[in-house]
Amino acid sequence: MNTKAFSLVLALSLSLAACSNVRQTTPLAYAGEDGRSTVASLEVAIQKRGYRPVCKEREFCKFQYGQEVWVHFKTGAGKVVMAVDVVDGKKMPADKRKALTDEATAVGEAIWREASEDAIQREKVAAEKERAEAAARAEAERREAEREAAQAKASGNGGSSSGGGLGGFLDAATGVLGGIQVNTGPGQGNGSGGGQGNASAHCCVNGSYYQCPSVAAVNKCAGESAACLSRCMSSSDMSCGERCMKEHPPDPSDCQRQSDKDGQCR
Repeated sequence: MNTKAFSLVLALSLSLAACSNVRQTTPLAYAGEDGRSTVASLEVAIQKRGYRPVCKEREFCKFQYGQEVWVHFKTGAGKVVMAVDVVDGKKMPADKRKALTDEATAVGEAIWREASEDAIQREKVAAEKERAEAAARAEAERREAEREAAQAKASGNGGSSSGGGLGGFLDAATGVLGGIQVNTGPGQGNGSGGGQGNASAHCCVNGSYYQCPSVAAVNKCAGESAACLSRCMSSSDMSCGERCMKEHPPDPSDCQRQSDKDGQCR
């Protein structure tokens, strides 16, 4: 027999063997978002029961139950179907075929209940992680945007009016130096010494109010700018204010923006 003829006979034999199998299908309900996400959980649940799973990610999972039955889980985005195949089922007595089908179906449904619950929990964890990461990105972008806006406003104030001369210096001093306030709690003192305590501080940059968790944070926000501008008061250098704003721009990134308190900065 040549190779071509042998291949044809083999294919025909396999086809006839498959035709002798008996399949029962059962639609399965999934309360999660995507039925395809259940494959990983099905694989774990099948292994826990001592069977050997054969799975393809996000497509199917199957296992052999005894010598005469295969249980298949076919997954899709909107549905999952379980199929129980009894090998050579057409050749065996109906009562034996039914008993094998019922046993395998009960095992498959138990596996599905465990796997679907696990898959739903996995989806929830993944969704929560995604939301947390998105919120963190948004918060970082917001802080960066506020920092850049505050720096741009401060630089603009420093270079306005007299082109960086006395008028520009006064604008910068009004916007930054006059906007720093530090409120101390009990036991902290007035900032000139004494205990540290818990500080409640805020700074105002160009009319925008920022609540800061510490004196260090408020100094970063506008304290360094203020110190530099204070030194400019006794300087005859008309470009001193502009230089302060370039070298020590206000940085409120460690503070929290509270727009409802902007009125306290005016």
